[in-house]
Amino acid sequence: MTPLALLLLIVVLVWFWQVSQQCRDLAIVTARETCKQQGVQFLDGTASLQTIRPYFSRGTGPGLKRTYTFDYSEDGIARRTGCIIMHNAQISAVLTDS
Repeated sequence: MTPLALLLLIVVLVWFWQVSQQCRDLAIVTARETCKQQGVQFLDGTASLQTIRPYFSRGTGPGLKRTYTFDYSEDGIARRTGCIIMHNAQISAVLTDS
């Protein structure tokens, strides 16, 4: 591998990592706000990436579809799971049982 190709690969990997971190941060903020709006407790303070795959939308074009999950509780005892679906860095849907 040439030094230029190696440098390009490193740049692409760093860019992908930064975008992934921004998406994760957005998912955490969205989960926290959703729980606050619904009056439930946001558990663990984080959202975890479940799937990432290529996706095409007529409205926004090609990109990556990321699915994050988060846990919440309505009564402080039972744990429930919510889901955040993102296309690129845009929230497509937030799904909860409430």
